[in-house]
Amino acid sequence: MDAPATKRRRGREWALQMLVQADLNPFADVDVILAHFWEQQWSCKQEARGKEDNDMDDLARTLDPGERLATHELRDFTETLVRGTLAARPAIDAEISRLCDNWSLDRLGVIERCVLRLALYEMDGFGTPAPVVINEAVELAKRFANAESGAFVNGVLDKHPHKRAR
Repeated sequence: MDAPATKRRRGREWALQMLVQADLNPFADVDVILAHFWEQQWSCKQEARGKEDNDMDDLARTLDPGERLATHELRDFTETLVRGTLAARPAIDAEISRLCDNWSLDRLGVIERCVLRLALYEMDGFGTPAPVVINEAVELAKRFANAESGAFVNGVLDKHPHKRAR
């Protein structure tokens, strides 16, 4: 069984992917993005395992794709991060602009922009300790973008005043 930290890391990875979809499709409804994401992830998992839906038992067939992939707690954590980040996006974007000297938001890569949004929401709006958030954000940036992105994200989040207050 996965440790809670591992599950939360997976939730953050999923949240980042959903936020990227939302960033690239700004007029899409968040509920549509979430539903599409879970369906896509389930299809990929089934394809990777080489199994079809007919291999599932009756109970699994009654669950939606998100429930098949994640516990209720992990799915709730993931979707709360996404919804909260999107709801707070104007304030978060203003903070990112303030922290990024001489960089406008649209100059940032979509991954870096979404990682920073997620991190600032989780740190300020969700209450996760700053060292945990920064470490996770750096790892997300390195995994989904590149090592330089990890360093950039670290530098930006290190300037955030709430980081030092906790």
